[in-house]
Amino acid sequence: MPCARRSRANGAQMFPLARARWTGMPLSKYSSTVITPGTCTSNAKPGMIVWVTSSRRLTSSRKSCPRSFDMHFEHEPADDDVATIRIEGLQQDLTILHLTDSHMAEGDERDPKASEAVGRMQKVFQERTPGGVPAWDLFRRALAMAAARGVDAAALTGDIIHFPSYAALDIVQAGIDELDIPTVYTCGNHDWHFPHLEWSQATRAEHYPRFHGLTDGNPSFGSREVGGVRLITVDNSTYQVSAEQVEFLRAELDSGQPCLLFIHIPIWVKTLASAVLEKWQAPIMMASPSDWTDETREKWRVVEATPSTIACHDLLTSEAASCLAGIFCGHVHFAHSDVVRPGCQQYVTAPGFEGGYRWIELTGMN
Repeated sequence: MPCARRSRANGAQMFPLARARWTGMPLSKYSSTVITPGTCTSNAKPGMIVWVTSSRRLTSSRKSCPRSFDMHFEHEPADDDVATIRIEGLQQDLTILHLTDSHMAEGDERDPKASEAVGRMQKVFQERTPGGVPAWDLFRRALAMAAARGVDAAALTGDIIHFPSYAALDIVQAGIDELDIPTVYTCGNHDWHFPHLEWSQATRAEHYPRFHGLTDGNPSFGSREVGGVRLITVDNSTYQVSAEQVEFLRAELDSGQPCLLFIHIPIWVKTLASAVLEKWQAPIMMASPSDWTDETREKWRVVEATPSTIACHDLLTSEAASCLAGIFCGHVHFAHSDVVRPGCQQYVTAPGFEGGYRWIELTGMN
């Protein structure tokens, strides 16, 4: 049985692919190998996981990555702050900054009801940062590192701010403007919610307009192309996605271009579930099929996965997502990497308030 390598943060263990949830076509439809010294596959390195998807062998009512050649994705063993993916046909190397869960708690006279929460939450997160550095300072440092590195794009995947105050949004917008590169943003479960308000779809809808400037006018979903790669965002911050979001995602994955998906809450993967349960005592992932109790559902305000949410999970773990090279997310406040389906891995990035970030390195194959 082929194996995939977990990140060094997870003990550099090996786990069998069969442990990953799989609801699509049989794995025999794909070929995979773990590169060892002496193996010749493009310019793959020892320890690299290589997935080869043959477009001629995919059969579906929809087109799956229509290409005239076999699509190859190679995932190098990940660590906490780098994910390297080799994509056949990519014409230029790309570096993308992934930043998540900065939890900046800021406020001013424009949001007077948030004033009590500002000081309280700043103290909570500053106590958890290296050297007690404020969250806003760590956010700016990450953007400064990205500028110095000359990255091609940035992706911010939610809970960048702890509540949607104008003061916090100003910091985010100013940082993005100064970085001056293509940037995608999706909301987390804190971005749109003030502590004094009910956590609900109505509260999210009320504060969505505050994120129009960060999301090209649509916080629910979006995409942009950078160097031949589609950067897709979907807001799953309520643990659910709508039918409209699923259809948008399906259309993007039918584009025939390599795709990366940026969300806040990780999708359920069996190899991630145990670590999430250990830290949070609840399966706080999208479309988790089990391990919820009435008590934890009430605490986290999570209802049973809707049909459209299940459809989204099934899409991402099926042959229809053969153009999807990676899913990048946060929410659970630790770094992890897991195989989602052949050719695709999910990378959870460490929280920004702890100094976490990830460089996504995309390279072609010579």
